[in-house]
Amino acid sequence: MSKVLVDSTGCHEWQSTKSRQGYGKFWFEGKQVPAHRMAYMIFEGAIPDGLIICHHCDNPGCVNPEHLYAGTHKDNFNDMLKRFRHWGRRKLSDEQVLEILELIEQGAYSQRRIGEMYNVSQITISRIKLKKRHYLKALKIK
Repeated sequence: MSKVLVDSTGCHEWQSTKSRQGYGKFWFEGKQVPAHRMAYMIFEGAIPDGLIICHHCDNPGCVNPEHLYAGTHKDNFNDMLKRFRHWGRRKLSDEQVLEILELIEQGAYSQRRIGEMYNVSQITISRIKLKKRHYLKALKIK
């Protein structure tokens, strides 16, 4: 617990070494162990065969056992989709998408030029215009 900081969201944030993806890790019995998996084992018991440890909080650095659950890869994937966590790698923020929609509506710039302005492809701009991009759903845009 000396390597954990409790934040205002209730997450117990791992304060030591982390992976590139933000998961806490440390050496235990000669090998690196993910901190969230160890927290689950300490507070909940053994991880059932074939299951992984998932986060309710979407914070990979969290080791709060109340935020962790054992599930399948499919459970984790479905949870990711349900909470729009798959947006983590997208290049555009919600605000930028709204700006792009406004620029498209104004008609002052080509899709290619808008794409250059936001460092995305013309195809991405076209998909936003056609409201085919999945992240438009979160903005409640129809």
